Amino acid sequence: MLGSTADSLFWMFRYIERAENTLCLIESGFQLHLISSKNLKNEWDAILKTSSIRQFFAKNNTQLDSLKIINFMFKDEKNSNNIYLLISKARENARRSRVAITLEVWESINTCWLYLKEQTKKNVTENKVQTIIKNIREKIALIYGFLQKTMLKDEILSFCSLGTHIEKFNNTARILNTRQYLLVEEKLYGLENYNNFQLEMILRSISSYRSFMWKNQNTINSKKVSNFLISDKDMPRSLMFSIQETIRCIKVILNRNIYKSKCYKTAQNIQKKIKSRRMFSNYYSFLNDLIELNMKLANEIEEEFNFH
Repeated sequence: MLGSTADSLFWMFRYIERAENTLCLIESGFQLHLISSKNLKNEWDAILKTSSIRQFFAKNNTQLDSLKIINFMFKDEKNSNNIYLLISKARENARRSRVAITLEVWESINTCWLYLKEQTKKNVTENKVQTIIKNIREKIALIYGFLQKTMLKDEILSFCSLGTHIEKFNNTARILNTRQYLLVEEKLYGLENYNNFQLEMILRSISSYRSFMWKNQNTINSKKVSNFLISDKDMPRSLMFSIQETIRCIKVILNRNIYKSKCYKTAQNIQKKIKSRRMFSNYYSFLNDLIELNMKLANEIEEEFNFH
């Protein structure tokens, strides 16, 4: 496969995954906006930090207004990670790699882009937020559905999945890291000081609240949430699940030539670090290390498979 095609497949699904993650963050913040003003500013601040866009929002906004933040994350040109732009980039990568993906995958991406293009012509209003979120999530789910149902289980699908899981790992790690940073700011050191509200918001921001409560018999505490999001092998958005899938994809692409692979070794190192369970000795450092290793892994994938 040409490196340029692999590049397009990889980034197509990094952008789609990033758009979905951003959508989940907006949804968690908006739900809090509807039910309570308590902790709302802290929640939006954490969301902006997680998305690495707080400094860009603050340039033109002095207050953390819910609808201003939502529109900034949906469509503002000053935000290079707004949802419309992310789906536009995914569509452009899909167009470049058109011969490698099925008609159904292409059409579902294009349909999602057309919907967003129409909805972002005007500012999103409060009474439309939930409907738009629901519709976009359904359209993204359709993309993933067609990807799994219509694509061959070969290296093309593996490059798509690599993009998904690299981005998913980064998102979960950054959410956990951001929350830990907020607690340190408030002089509440260590995970044991999370209250139920904060824990629920973390789980809801990655669409994992129901699965967590099911698996833990409706019992919530900081250690269980951390273990669930970091080391649970069955949870699709956990760090362990993402790195396992990344390793599997690399194996499919490289076949038997894995042992000289830099990216394969880095992925294994990430998996070993998660398995070591030393997170509670220095949680902040642990997550920073994982984020940096994941960035290194993404760069090594691009180099090893001759992207660009």
